[in-house]
Amino acid sequence: MALSERGAGGARRPRDLAARGGNAEAIGAACRVRQAAPRLLAALITALLAAVAPPAPAAAQEACAGVTVVVDFGALAAPATGCADDPADGLDALVRAGFTVTEVASIRGMVCRIDDLPEADCGGAPPADAYWSYWHAAPGDDAWTYAMVGGAVSTPDPGDLEGWAFGDGKTPPAVAPADAVAAPADAEEGNASSSWTWLLAVAALAVIASLVLWRRRRRPRT
Repeated sequence: MALSERGAGGARRPRDLAARGGNAEAIGAACRVRQAAPRLLAALITALLAAVAPPAPAAAQEACAGVTVVVDFGALAAPATGCADDPADGLDALVRAGFTVTEVASIRGMVCRIDDLPEADCGGAPPADAYWSYWHAAPGDDAWTYAMVGGAVSTPDPGDLEGWAFGDGKTPPAVAPADAVAAPADAEEGNASSSWTWLLAVAALAVIASLVLWRRRRRPRT
């Protein structure tokens, strides 16, 4: 312990006064840190919440109330699906589902290209091992059935599934009918899982914040 130095008459010398002033500054700094702790904790929690919060969800995918269209591009591109509302025929279902269709010039109703694939001449019939085969499935079917009529004369009903596959005509679309209609439910399940993860993270942060504040209140004041 440092000894106080007193001058004549018992007055404190400057060094002792400076020491007291230094202690007061230290105590004041500690108080300011304690006062700022809740604000710092709140800022930390806000930053952590921003880090764990799920990204803004995309527009909700609704179940198709019309005709579900599946296009299997084979080796040309990844399979794609769409929904056609009240199509007049199979070709119209393709267009209403968001695909572009180019017909064979010499054969009405025969599809040459879907979404500009394949890059082939559409003047005549395509080869037998590289053409767009047409498939159909009714609600609840587990497998595709090769269509007995062309897309230009078919009349799909709401709930039906239309399939197009590029190849030799022997292989149906890679996306099974059940998988095509189950896509919206899978998307909703994924969104629910993300929501639960976010809620658990928020709960964990709340527990941590409560413990920190409890310990701070229990700490003896000096």
